[in-house]
Amino acid sequence: MIRLQYLSQSAHNITDQQVQQILVSSRRNNPDLGLTGVLIYGGRLFMQVLEGPDDQVLRMYVRLLDDKRHGDSQILHISPTSERIFQKWSMGVIKSDPLEFHQMTQLREQRFESVQSKTFTAAMTEFLKMLNAGHQTEAAPAGKPLE
Repeated sequence: MIRLQYLSQSAHNITDQQVQQILVSSRRNNPDLGLTGVLIYGGRLFMQVLEGPDDQVLRMYVRLLDDKRHGDSQILHISPTSERIFQKWSMGVIKSDPLEFHQMTQLREQRFESVQSKTFTAAMTEFLKMLNAGHQTEAAPAGKPLE
């Protein structure tokens, strides 16, 4: 199992409705693929963490590269893992100004070097706390459809 985190620029004309379509599709398809994760967006940035079987995570990332709703995708972190951080989330979502995510800024600044495990773990823990505290938009736990 692996965890992959990437950052990308959203298309200029992306709408909230299109982001909701991404979430509905993710929540419908991810449980069958064994994927969990979180999508953070705002200020024309997307940051997503995907967790699951190596082949499924990598296939999904390659599929996402062809999605015209975003571009300039950069992998910030990829690592093997034995435990999921977002096990309850087929795709959690946090909508916010990216400047509020100092962890995201730290990870982006380190994208050309090896990201410190401590920095990555702290960022993921903070995102999980935000999801569990209800700072997400219409998030549904894994396996439950968006109503």
